[in-house]
Amino acid sequence: MKSGFVVLAGRSNVGKSTLLNALVGSKVAIVTPKPQTTRRPVRGILHDARGQIVFVDTPGIFMGKKDPLSRRLNDIVREQLDGIDAIVYVMDPTRKPGPEEETIQRLLRKLTTPIIVFVNKNDLPDEEARFRTEVRATDIGQRMMVEGSAATHQHIQKLTDALFALLPEGEAYYPEKQLTDMSNTEWLGELIREKVFLHLREEIPYSTHVEVTDVQKRGDTQYVAATIWTTEDRYKGMIIGTKAQMLKSIGADARKELEMATNQNAFLDLIVDVDPKWQQRFT
Repeated sequence: MKSGFVVLAGRSNVGKSTLLNALVGSKVAIVTPKPQTTRRPVRGILHDARGQIVFVDTPGIFMGKKDPLSRRLNDIVREQLDGIDAIVYVMDPTRKPGPEEETIQRLLRKLTTPIIVFVNKNDLPDEEARFRTEVRATDIGQRMMVEGSAATHQHIQKLTDALFALLPEGEAYYPEKQLTDMSNTEWLGELIREKVFLHLREEIPYSTHVEVTDVQKRGDTQYVAATIWTTEDRYKGMIIGTKAQMLKSIGADARKELEMATNQNAFLDLIVDVDPKWQQRFT
């Protein structure tokens, strides 16, 4: 039996969280088209006849940002690269390589850990993946390069096979059928935060955090109470919306997905509160 930890690294919004979900075969990480979606290392666990792989999804590198959240996200990336068995470096051929890419590649070149480069979005035509040639030329001492698609699961099995070939022999770290190390409360908070990101305009999601304050079983319904924290009163008004329509839409989408995931009725009680220093409390 083989087992080990594999870090998914790459700049923000290259599809690391989508890849994590594809590798595990279930949604364990939230996915949005916005940067700073992933704020903590999310572990997804793949159980296979050959053994177990614990995948760790990391935030992207954020260049030139000095706020506490961005600094902490950058620190998390560096911390997660220590003491692991392999790295999947995810690249996006639709975006020109820039300073974030260079910073991550400098970090990776210093390591002796085996690296596989995964070129994502291979399902897109050349006119969209305009930087495919530049990405293919990447050389950070990787063992191999796999071109595939996290969204369509193209060549996900090829990537998995390559990783099992690299991992050492060992026992499983997590019980069979456990798919993530997140608690139920943490997963619920992430689910609600995903809907906040998807519903609100560009500048607002980065000023928000979701704290689940209560989870109860009431008859055949799961009751979830949560606070959406933001930094300013004007953002609070935008999150709530006219006649609370925005907050209702966020709650409705989160409730639907929760009911699909748990196969039971759910009720979400969401409030919005303001704390200019929430980033210091929750990072």
